[in-house]
Amino acid sequence: MGEFFWEILLHPDDARSYQDMRLRQRHHGHNELLQCVLRFRDRENNWRCFDVREQALAWDAENLVTRIIGIAKDITEQVASSQSLRDSEQRYRMLAESISDVIFSTDGQLAVNYVSPSVERALGYSAEWILQNGWSAVIANPQQVIGFDALISRIGKVLHKPQELARLREEVTTRMFLFDCLRADGRKIPVELRVVLVWDENGNFEGIFGVGRDISQQRRAEKDLRMAATVFEHSTSAILITDPAGYIVQANEAFTRVSGYEVAQVLDQLPGMLTVESEQENHLRYILKQLNGQGTWEGEIRLKRRNGEHYPAWVGITAVLDDEGDLASYVCFFSDISERKASEDRIHRLAYYDALTHLPNRTLFQDRLHSALQHAERQQAWVVLMFLDLDRFKPINDSLGHAAGDRMLQEMATRLLACVSSDDTVARMGGDEFTLLLQPDTSREAALTRAIHVAERILTSLVTPFVLEGREFFVTASIGIALSPQDGKELSQLMKNADTAMYHAKERGKNNFQFYQADMNATALERLELESDLRHALEQQEFTLYYQPQFSGDGKRLTGAEALLRWRHPRRGLVPPNDFIPVLEELGLVVEVGDWVLTEACRQLKQWHQARVRVPKVSVNISARQFSDGQLGKRIANILEQTGLSPACLELELTESILMREVNEAMQILDGLKNLGLSIAVDDFGTGYSSLNYLKQFPIDVLKIDRTFVDGLPSGEQDAQIARAIIAMAHSLNLSVIAEGVETHEQLEFLREHDCDEVQGYLFGRPMPASQFEAQFSNDALFMLD
Repeated sequence: MGEFFWEILLHPDDARSYQDMRLRQRHHGHNELLQCVLRFRDRENNWRCFDVREQALAWDAENLVTRIIGIAKDITEQVASSQSLRDSEQRYRMLAESISDVIFSTDGQLAVNYVSPSVERALGYSAEWILQNGWSAVIANPQQVIGFDALISRIGKVLHKPQELARLREEVTTRMFLFDCLRADGRKIPVELRVVLVWDENGNFEGIFGVGRDISQQRRAEKDLRMAATVFEHSTSAILITDPAGYIVQANEAFTRVSGYEVAQVLDQLPGMLTVESEQENHLRYILKQLNGQGTWEGEIRLKRRNGEHYPAWVGITAVLDDEGDLASYVCFFSDISERKASEDRIHRLAYYDALTHLPNRTLFQDRLHSALQHAERQQAWVVLMFLDLDRFKPINDSLGHAAGDRMLQEMATRLLACVSSDDTVARMGGDEFTLLLQPDTSREAALTRAIHVAERILTSLVTPFVLEGREFFVTASIGIALSPQDGKELSQLMKNADTAMYHAKERGKNNFQFYQADMNATALERLELESDLRHALEQQEFTLYYQPQFSGDGKRLTGAEALLRWRHPRRGLVPPNDFIPVLEELGLVVEVGDWVLTEACRQLKQWHQARVRVPKVSVNISARQFSDGQLGKRIANILEQTGLSPACLELELTESILMREVNEAMQILDGLKNLGLSIAVDDFGTGYSSLNYLKQFPIDVLKIDRTFVDGLPSGEQDAQIARAIIAMAHSLNLSVIAEGVETHEQLEFLREHDCDEVQGYLFGRPMPASQFEAQFSNDALFMLD
């Protein structure tokens, strides 16, 4: 075909390579089959591909090829098909590398030959690492691999068995496996793997193709869906779902329990059927406005049940949007809050009302007083504040018990309410103390007149006795009155001044009322300072004991000493006992201080014994609160053990009133004290109301004649008769007698003649510090009264 062939038919891009091939064939192609693909133009002017193969047939003398034979085969269709396959492969590879799913494939021998780069995003490992280490390296649970390994094993066994391989092709299509895979960062994720077997057009097995997908989000969505379904079905709150127009399309079981309606009864109905008609229009209008603006609303609504009962409900409504942002539905949660509202009411009453009397308590009273003062200031009005304290409540409460005392307080509240108008406030501040707030008056005179009228009505109401335990009891009240703005514009100042006026009423003999006066504050301030100082006196070691000697009835032998409490105030000096001991009682410090007296007296007597100072015993006064607190015996036993003093050296002095307050209880306490081995004396005997029958039963050792009967001896006939009677009676009961307040020799002689066992008084010595007592009575000789 000559040059025309190369120039006209052969593709220009192929001509040079073909000429080079022919040249190599001429010089070197003696036994070599040369092959190439060339493009030729056909008669339709299209390029067609030919597979050209040439072989040398003859050579010249120089060993150059002189003759060849060649075959050209039209492979245009095959080339086009291969190119299409390569294009498709490129497209699939680009797709595999761009999607988030992990794609892998194996060859016909099941060796992994491809892993998509997306594996690094999914698991944190590179494709090369997976190809090197295999999939098993990232699977957390080996049990999950069993099914996949079984499939691989089954394929591997039939690779060279055409019949079984064909059967496998029919049986195995797509398989799915679930794995828990460990990411490179240590997190575990669920992966869903789908695999297919790949076959060529001739039915030959080409390998496995697999797609792995992280289904964490799917799992979470499924979990959320299950949770939402669980919440819907099992929620204690009623749940309604409506369409965008507001018609009910779904409700849960709790809705039926709360409302009484079956779900079928409310479907395709508007929620307005559940609301109270009087509230429906305004509430729904406001709710819709909130939903349109905020997409949610929450608040309290009064609803009605199917039976017509109204109840308070806490309701929450949320607008649900679809993926396009359009309204899809409304979800409404609501619950019956009747119990919560009742609890809130109870808590409110507990917080602001006295549980016993149901009167306002201190908190609510102060709130009302504050409001009244503000109103009065704006209106230039006068406010009346009254403080009231019952005068004889404590003895009744202690003797009859708290239950009877509570009934008295309840009746007292009723009487007070009857003395005021409905606009006034009566409150219980605590204990037996009440306060009254009278509504503001326009003038001072009107306020004063009203205050006097109310106070007199209160005192008059107490003339009627209280009937408790079938007996009648009388109490009185001390009332303090303060007016605002005259006695203070601030709440705290006005309350302080009313309290001061009340204490002034007590000092004036009780059963009266007093208006606040400015000079009352000086006395009140002194009292407050005394209370404050007393609270620190014990820790500041300001208390001390004085000892007064006790002698035999003839005045010749020291028989003991009475320990008497004194207070050495850093500024006031020695404070008289009558000025501070009652305050200790009121402050509740008498038990703590009383225990200190017991400890110090026992310690001092033990020290005297070690120093050979002949003081046989020490007497200590016991207060009513110490005696009745239930722990006196235990505390005294501990004190005796700590100090090492013999119980026989300790004598306790109790007043008649303490013993007679609660006779049965007193007997039990006295029995416990006597079991310790100490002595019991009844102090101030003759001034109380002891019954000889009870006196005979009490385990006591000593009667102490009160000084009021000793003062008139020996000339006072009545005092002499009483003294003789007490001594004779005591001896008939095998009790010892000690007379206190002996100041003259004539008194001593009278008592000696009538066989009084012991005496005590200024004739033998005033109360003195321990050091002075020791100096006076430490000699070895018996003390003799000259």
